[in-house]
Amino acid sequence: MDTTIQTHIENFFKELTKSPHRQPDIDWLKQALFNVPRHHFIEQYYDDSEPDGIVHVGSPIPTPEQLEQIYSNRGMMIREEPHSAASQPSLIFDMLKDLQLTHGHKVLEVGTGSGWNAGLIAFSVGDDSLVYSVDLQADLVEKARQHLNSVRFYRVNLRTGDGGLGWNSETFDRIIVTVGSPDIPPAWIQSLTDDGILVMPLKTKAVGDPILRLQKQGGKLTGKFTQWAGFMNLQGNFKCSAEDVLEPSSDPVVEALLQEESTSVPFPTVFGTDCAFWLRLNGVPIQMLGEYKGQRGMHVVLLDKELPALYVPQSVYSTKTGKRMDVYGNPQLVDRFIEGIEEWVSLGSPKLTDYHIELINPAESDDTAPYSYIDQRPNATLKFSLNM
Repeated sequence: MDTTIQTHIENFFKELTKSPHRQPDIDWLKQALFNVPRHHFIEQYYDDSEPDGIVHVGSPIPTPEQLEQIYSNRGMMIREEPHSAASQPSLIFDMLKDLQLTHGHKVLEVGTGSGWNAGLIAFSVGDDSLVYSVDLQADLVEKARQHLNSVRFYRVNLRTGDGGLGWNSETFDRIIVTVGSPDIPPAWIQSLTDDGILVMPLKTKAVGDPILRLQKQGGKLTGKFTQWAGFMNLQGNFKCSAEDVLEPSSDPVVEALLQEESTSVPFPTVFGTDCAFWLRLNGVPIQMLGEYKGQRGMHVVLLDKELPALYVPQSVYSTKTGKRMDVYGNPQLVDRFIEGIEEWVSLGSPKLTDYHIELINPAESDDTAPYSYIDQRPNATLKFSLNM
């Protein structure tokens, strides 16, 4: 291996392991980085500093500047229209840790992308023929095949198709989804073996796409969220806009509200995604706004189009700690919003990762146990429970 590449991988390894948070197995990680080098999977990426916005990666050895970008802990947009991204490496390794892969596991990946994740899975299970990966974009699948071949994974099963439909009648010990899904399609549940694990980003307009880890035991799926995340949206038959991030320019009600003069209102605590998720479960109309006051990003807001009203907690978009919110339109929900926040604080400010999650039969959705909440989606009904 070229010494420049080796140095970048060594530095990358140090960057990924400097934090103890959800740290993967050190020996495995180092072997994976050298056996499945990321630069074999990135042919281009987007960079606003470039004249055309695109960096074409040199082959077989990228430039030092390109290696610096490829071997950094950040996600990379690798194609526009239709979009495709290479996820942040630390998030990829966290999800693989959630998957608890061992030699011999048969794995389905939904969302092939560059193919790097499929390569890491193949390395982990010790047999590339046990890895199946599906993506709607045929050219991405073909590129991923070339990338995997370049690191001698010739037998990964790749297919163009709708990942929400699974892979024919095949069953899997592990399923990993690398796009934000607003639902849990029946095929994922049915094709998971008993004691199998499903790891997926679940779209929730309150907090983005947190990573959901479910294990199947006795035909029942239970688990928890492991961390917050943000992903591109699942496409195909199970695409749904109900959980999408709001964009002011494409929503006339939001755009009109933001034209009004806002009122600043105090509230009891610094507001974040853990509180936003709890409010959502309790019926408060929480969503994510893609831009506010010219700042792109995930801005948690309360929106009621019927009043209409839009409330934006300042602590979400300010770099300073704040306990106020901007109120646009009807202030009718202000008291309800503040009471909800106060109740969340009184419960000990439960975090996203504190919920026990069950996939239940819709007939059980009238469960009224304390601190249990039902989230009914088109194909899956989830029950979130807090042990108070």
